[in-house]
Amino acid sequence: MASMSPRTATLFINDKQVGAVKVKSLADSWGFGEFVPNAAFGEFATLFGNWSLLMHADDGDKKLSEAASEELRRLEYQLDSLHASLFLDSVAEWLDLAQVNIDGPLIEWKVMARRARVRD
Repeated sequence: MASMSPRTATLFINDKQVGAVKVKSLADSWGFGEFVPNAAFGEFATLFGNWSLLMHADDGDKKLSEAASEELRRLEYQLDSLHASLFLDSVAEWLDLAQVNIDGPLIEWKVMARRARVRD
């Protein structure tokens, strides 16, 4: 990636523009930021919301039940099957994502591949 760090990006899931990302940090193949969804994110909100609830269910000393662990695995499989990409606005670069996690206003992603902007 270029030496200047992009400040904003647009998130696409299954080729739908679903929100804006304020990039906080990029480290190796991982990125972190703040996510502001748009109306199209509603299609995916329950999936990410349920994942988030289960991820935080074992906060403290409690462990997830076997059923909750199985549900978490199912949700993570669904999340991993999404086609997600980010368009980095300031450097006009696409990032194909291997993984994206949205937890309330926070987002993290793992980059699978980078590609230059394709002009229409």
